[in-house]
Formats: sequence, structure tokens, C-alpha cells
Amino acid sequence: MPGFNPGIIVFEPSLPSIVGAHGSERRHGKRSRVLIYAGAVTCGVLAALAVQIYLSGAGFDLATLWQNLLSAGTRQLRTTGPWWALAGAAFVVSGATAAALDRFPFPWRRFRPLRWALGAVIVLLLAHVGHSAAAPEEVGEGATVAVRLAALGTATLLALLGAYLAVRR
Repeated sequence: MPGFNPGIIVFEPSLPSIVGAHGSERRHGKRSRVLIYAGAVTCGVLAALAVQIYLSGAGFDLATLWQNLLSAGTRQLRTTGPWWALAGAAFVVSGATAAALDRFPFPWRRFRPLRWALGAVIVLLLAHVGHSAAAPEEVGEGATVAVRLAALGTATLLALLGAYLAVRR
């Protein structure tokens, strides 16, 4: 019908107007600091858990070392070393994760082979840690749980500190 206009406008969009700018010209919104901190702290605490499992299999059980720490004798590196290893692993891993999440530009498609390789290495390391033999228990279960929770709390605080120091400007 030549004079009939129903009020519908036909718009034929071109591909750039639908998808937006191509490649690195595409603008992404500001990154969420909460997500960066959450990802970094999670990675740091998981690294501390892996170190704790590895040290427990190597004979450095935290509850036994805690008992030695509270004794009247002198403190040895064997007593405090695993605590520093847990805290250091959480600090370093969370700082590296926060720095990577904050500084690398979107999209991360070009890092796919690197992500697959790192994922395979992490799975192999966790499989190695999981198959290690457990050390014999010399302390009760309640004390072991309390000491391990204290160690994870310490690792969480240092992971948050590492993430904060890596992200601040």
C-alpha cells in the first residue's frame, strides 16, 4: 500500500555497529577491585593450603611445631620455617595474581596457550602434593584443627596484604 505507514522503521545495522570496535579498540569498563581481591586472596589461600599439605607430608606438621614453639626451649628455624613458608606463599601468589588481573588488558585471548600450560602445571603439582604420605599424628585432632585454622587465617591476611600492595597505585 503506497500511503500506509504503520510506524515501523526498518534499520539495517552494519556489523561494526552491533559488535563495536574491533580488537584492542574495544573499550572495557573499569575493573572491579572486589573481584581482583577475591581472586587473588583465593589463589593465595589455595597456594598456602598446597604448601601446608606438602609440609605435612614432609614431616613438618604445624600442630607438632606449635607445641615445640610454646615449649620453654629455644625456638628453631624448624619450628617457625613452615609458618613463614605458608605466609610467604600466600603473599607472593596473591600479589602475582592481583598484579596480573589488574595490569593485563582485556581480552586475554592471546594468553590461552599460556593459561593451558599453567593449568596443566598446577594440576600436576597438586597431584604430586596430594599423593605424598601423611605424617603420623602426635597431637589431638582438636589442636590440629585449631592450629591449621590459625595458619589459614594468617595466610588469608597476608594474601590480602599481598593483593593490596600489588593493586594500589
